[in-house]
Amino acid sequence: MADDFENLIRKIGDLAHYYELVYHGCSQAVLKALQDSLRIGDNLTYKAASAFAAGIARMGEICGALIGGIMAISLAYGRDKLEETVVSKDYLKATEFSARLFEKFKEEFGSVRCFDIQKKLFGRSFDLKKEEDRQEFIKAGGHGPEGCPKVVKKAAMLAAEIILKEK
Repeated sequence: MADDFENLIRKIGDLAHYYELVYHGCSQAVLKALQDSLRIGDNLTYKAASAFAAGIARMGEICGALIGGIMAISLAYGRDKLEETVVSKDYLKATEFSARLFEKFKEEFGSVRCFDIQKKLFGRSFDLKKEEDRQEFIKAGGHGPEGCPKVVKKAAMLAAEIILKEK
């Protein structure tokens, strides 16, 4: 049983890594791997994650991979209706589990900010809104196996672990 759990977590991480490596878009890569593996959400949910990549609209702020994981946790546990209060069981679960992911992610990468994670991985950050910096990011290995795909893999695995342990 424990082997099945670990294998599923690893499979989700590998799938997220593949999606980021091939298609890019950290938030969607994490979310899609979790959606495909855990049967949560739909294509509109996936579409909603589009602009969270590269630290929210390429702004270098909160890592899109973390946001994709939080979106998946919210799909699995969040409230279904606006009329449910913010102290509803579902709302509280979603926020508690998302906070857990936030802390684990921060512990893993030293920050939740895209620019800070870039500095840790590449020795500098890149303004991905600028073509010259995007090209430098690619040259530095940003889309290579040890760049963003590595971050995406870990974020997906952490989120999957939280979601599956609580089911």
